[in-house]
Amino acid sequence: MTPEDRALIMVYTSVKDRLAMGMVEYIEAVKDWEVIPLTESGRVIGGVLQKNNEIHVGYGVKPKVSIRGYIRSILGGVIDKHGFAVTQIREENHAGLRFCERLGFVKLSAQNGTILLRCDRSNYA
Repeated sequence: MTPEDRALIMVYTSVKDRLAMGMVEYIEAVKDWEVIPLTESGRVIGGVLQKNNEIHVGYGVKPKVSIRGYIRSILGGVIDKHGFAVTQIREENHAGLRFCERLGFVKLSAQNGTILLRCDRSNYA
């Protein structure tokens, strides 16, 4: 199994309770997304999914130290290329929302229990 495969499984596991699909359907739905493994001490602990200017972060193992700097470097590359990045998060995911806000994302809208967030150079932390 590749690090990307491990990362994708961990991202799915972190959101499966909020999705109306199984792992096979999820893997099919994100097959054209880039999977960037998040590692700590040489082992995969989660991943970042990226497609164009949209990113999503998920963990299978809680990091022992902050990896915001690593995620910020990925986010900075997205902003450099596209001018801004977007993500979506469920309203009930308060910890995830705080994490996004610490990265510099701001709320654009909320609809049907999902918040759309945007991060650009002006508010990038």
